[in-house]
Amino acid sequence: MYKAPNIRSGAGIVRELKHLPGRVAVMTMDIPWAVMQEQCPWQPDHVHMVADMDLETVERLEAALPQCDVVVGLGGGSCCDTAKYIAWKRGCRMVLVPSIVSVDAPLTNMIAVRVDKTVNYVGDIFPEELLIDHDLIQRAPAELNRAGACDIASIHTALHDWKLAHENNGEPYDAAIAILATDCLNELDRNAEEVYKVTPKGIDTIIELYRREVKFCTEFGSSRPEEGAEHIVAYNIEHLTRRHFVHGDLVGFGIHAISMLQNNRAAWATDLIRRCGLRYDVPDASRDELRQALTSLKEFKAQAGLFYSVVDAGVIDREYVESVMAGLPESPSR
Repeated sequence: MYKAPNIRSGAGIVRELKHLPGRVAVMTMDIPWAVMQEQCPWQPDHVHMVADMDLETVERLEAALPQCDVVVGLGGGSCCDTAKYIAWKRGCRMVLVPSIVSVDAPLTNMIAVRVDKTVNYVGDIFPEELLIDHDLIQRAPAELNRAGACDIASIHTALHDWKLAHENNGEPYDAAIAILATDCLNELDRNAEEVYKVTPKGIDTIIELYRREVKFCTEFGSSRPEEGAEHIVAYNIEHLTRRHFVHGDLVGFGIHAISMLQNNRAAWATDLIRRCGLRYDVPDASRDELRQALTSLKEFKAQAGLFYSVVDAGVIDREYVESVMAGLPESPSR
């Protein structure tokens, strides 16, 4: 059952950590910890530097970590997920302090761990306390904070696929939740400039839209309202290259490509992700890799056993692939 978090946001709000009672353990990384110490020098009872999210790693950490009354996740998704794992296993109080808004991990109840280099989701713990420090978050690279818009912008293509799956495959569909999701998409559209500039309003907009998205997906029982074929594109790029990318880059490219396959206000969708600052040309991938990800999309989807979408119903031919590539920003070096 969904639990709404207590979210406190503002400049310098990270200073509240100094007043936490009892024994405090912090899950963090070098950069967010150093930035936080500049703003608010503080020495908790234990500081753990997160190395990775391998299941074996977090299991060993939980077994070896000294007893604590409060666990704090200070940093990006891995830091927040490590704190969630400790709190889930120990049943202790948890406070999450994201230093970047590139993913929705600080709002979700699931914990992303890796088993044999593949992401698996474990646990069930909704974050109840979040500190959103604008100063801290604005110290992160702007393009990574902008990337946080991806899993809200993906509602555009996800809703189309969800309705298609309902009509063609009899998949359950909830029109009321689709309206809630559309409201989030429209809110992102109205605040795209704030998101791009990583203003306090832009930061709070992303966090609030994450909260709403997590709530309606939890109530429906799946991520269908925000995850469609654009995510299949993202998964295939990672599968083909065996490399890690900024999630927002991959999903941005997926939104651009899939909205065209759906014939679904493609120009508007690409303009939205551009205005939010999503790097939908995926700067860390070559143009040939992006082409291959599209041409092999049907095969990958079938082998992976993923959900029904326009990938099943649409025509992915050379003409389509080249039209997608032609719509990317010019990058002569690639």
